[in-house]
Amino acid sequence: MRYFYLRHSADNIRHCQADHAWRDLVLEIAQKSLENTFIFSDKYEMERCTRPVTFPGAIDWDHIPYGDEEWCFAFNRHTFLLKNAEAAVITGDERYRDNWIRLFEDFHTRSRLTERTKGRSWRSLECGIRIENYIRSIEIFERASMALDGRTLSDIDSFFRTHIDYLIDTHTDFHRLSNWGVLQDHGLFLASLYLDDAEGIATALSRLDEEAALQTLPDGMHWEQSSMYHAEVLHCLLDTLLVAGRNGIDIPERLRKNTHLLALGLARSLRPDGRCYLFGDSDEIDMRDMVAEAAALFCDGELSYHAQGGCDAEFYLSHELDTILPEPDGRRRSFFMKESGNAFLSLSDDTALRFHCGLLGSGHGHIDQLHFDLYHAGCVILTDSGRYTYTDTPERHALKGARGHNTLILGGKEPSVMVDSWAVSSVAQPIFSDAITEGEFRYLSASHLGYADEGAFITRSIITIRDRFIIIADDIRTISPTEAKLFFHFDSGTAVSKEGQRYIASNGQARIALEALSGGREELSEYPISKRYNELGSAPLLTLQEEVSGRRCIVTLIAIGDSGFSVTPCPVRKTLSGMELPSQIAQGLIIDDGDDRYSVAIVTNEYPTGGFLLGAGDAEAYGRVFIRKNAEDTVVLRY
Repeated sequence: MRYFYLRHSADNIRHCQADHAWRDLVLEIAQKSLENTFIFSDKYEMERCTRPVTFPGAIDWDHIPYGDEEWCFAFNRHTFLLKNAEAAVITGDERYRDNWIRLFEDFHTRSRLTERTKGRSWRSLECGIRIENYIRSIEIFERASMALDGRTLSDIDSFFRTHIDYLIDTHTDFHRLSNWGVLQDHGLFLASLYLDDAEGIATALSRLDEEAALQTLPDGMHWEQSSMYHAEVLHCLLDTLLVAGRNGIDIPERLRKNTHLLALGLARSLRPDGRCYLFGDSDEIDMRDMVAEAAALFCDGELSYHAQGGCDAEFYLSHELDTILPEPDGRRRSFFMKESGNAFLSLSDDTALRFHCGLLGSGHGHIDQLHFDLYHAGCVILTDSGRYTYTDTPERHALKGARGHNTLILGGKEPSVMVDSWAVSSVAQPIFSDAITEGEFRYLSASHLGYADEGAFITRSIITIRDRFIIIADDIRTISPTEAKLFFHFDSGTAVSKEGQRYIASNGQARIALEALSGGREELSEYPISKRYNELGSAPLLTLQEEVSGRRCIVTLIAIGDSGFSVTPCPVRKTLSGMELPSQIAQGLIIDDGDDRYSVAIVTNEYPTGGFLLGAGDAEAYGRVFIRKNAEDTVVLRY
């Protein structure tokens, strides 16, 4: 047999037992499967389901419980077989090997590839995914001196041959651009290598090369705008490079470069704790193990820096790489990802902000134009509300729609319209215009055309002052009166209360103060949140509402840490004539914070009457957004 993983050996699995949570999970899944009871709760399970399903008689491999076909798809990826192999090594109990054989032979003999089953147990995506679970299992049993018998191995050969023929025939333009194509063709590569099928190997690598080129944006993000599916695609590409290298198979250089680029994109988009934001259809997962794999494969110091502390017990991809991770070099930086419309600001070691105004992406993308997340002190205190389900239900619409994000809507209408669970019509055109990502003061500004048909236009600007203050300025222009609603979703477990004019939110060590500076109505309520598929909770939601007619700039101030500061609105004036700019287009702020005083001017439109030099508080400049700290030079962020 070809050299695939082997490092996922008996010794390595026994070593992993020090991680009791991992060991307990393996044994739970394997033990339940002895009794034909199945759950799917792996770290990277795309559609987790911890609610057990039991087959008291024969197993129905096409079963759909709870009205969610995703259960059937997760079931037929056969992750429980890999857990049986691992459990056999952990316990030394051959019942798990025998159970592996029983379950495989049951599927092999009773679930046939037909036009009907192509939509369920033999959906091509699952066929691609499950191959890896089989090959890992075979090698684990072999290394643990529990090798599968000759009859079972012969049946696996036949099983893989069916998969190869099916996956070669199942490849359309849809697969070229979808994560499906990569996940399928990774399985095609593994199965073909297992059977020494040179044509299948060549076909798989050619397809993977093209798919990676089509799906990888120049900024390193995967086009589908979902951290989870970005990671799934990256895993398959990294695994292909790993296995090909161990077997002396040449990899197209373009495929290698795009895999490296995707790894950098994922690493740069993670929170300081290594978890992904709930971006698009994603679960909250620590993805540093995947970044560590890439760091080793590419000997990349930046990836190694982002991977620190992320090699968990199972080390998802290859468990024990031959290459030693390079020493970290550098620091956590900020990034503007122009092509995907994402900005990631690192304000300190434990404070970060993510802002999105870019591609909707595939059906896994959300209606999240102008959304931002705020991470501080171990908590993403302002967050996306997640995904929960793929069924076309009110919950799906609530979480995928704009109302489930820290953005704003006009007239009660979302800027893009969900047709069903996957399709969106009237997609809002994004315009990401400014990104200053380094320095004591940062500035992001973006707009979208989601309300152009109603004669309305929105621009959101975000100004950060060190790691202390965040100013959200929403410039709204409309030809007819409308109501603007701004949403601020807090993480689950966050306590939110009002103290004077401010809302104080705390979660563990994380604490922020939020103050609406433009008036209007305020409402504190609860909203659904889902950090894992099939798991739904609730979290605080602050909604700000304002009536807008003509032009309006709505300003919200967020202070990170204690609330011992004062903020005072002030006019923006023309220094030549002394005239004040209309408040509809100009907002000035004076923020006193201990020994520091910040004068801030936000001007949303040029106003040539009365001179061109502007002033707000102690700051003067020619510009539209500028800040002065104490007696230092004024810094212009936008002209």
